[in-house]
Amino acid sequence: MELRMPSINKVIISGNLVRDPDTRILENGTHLAKMSIANNQRYRDRSGEWQEKTCYVNIVAWRKTAELVSEFCRKGSPVLVEGELNYNSWEDRDGNKRSRLEVNARRIQFLEKKGQNSSYRDDSTGQSSSDFSDNEHNSAPDSMAPDDDIPF
Repeated sequence: MELRMPSINKVIISGNLVRDPDTRILENGTHLAKMSIANNQRYRDRSGEWQEKTCYVNIVAWRKTAELVSEFCRKGSPVLVEGELNYNSWEDRDGNKRSRLEVNARRIQFLEKKGQNSSYRDDSTGQSSSDFSDNEHNSAPDSMAPDDDIPF
């Protein structure tokens, strides 16, 4: 009997947006938002001194999540992102091989304090919500290929 390891691809990361989200609407009407977050980690080095290192993570959001992110997220916004890792590779215009590792966001939640003009309000229920996710499948369309030489 052969044991099989389940295939799990899940990422949960928090950080602050490095810049305003880059948003666009594709020809088929699908909303796309690309952004980068900075995740800061503190640790003690061998001498016992506190150090900090920053990890920059590229995030891609689709459909309704992308619409809401483009409307409510700005440079510096603290967010919690839940999704899966996605690896893309391509050749740029000069024939150089390029690659990018990014998180395909399934859910994005604001981490701002209440009253900081950044939460999304659902007027149909009268409740504030800062949790953006699609009920539809959020993955990229199969025909989506990188459209430029810049990884992000």
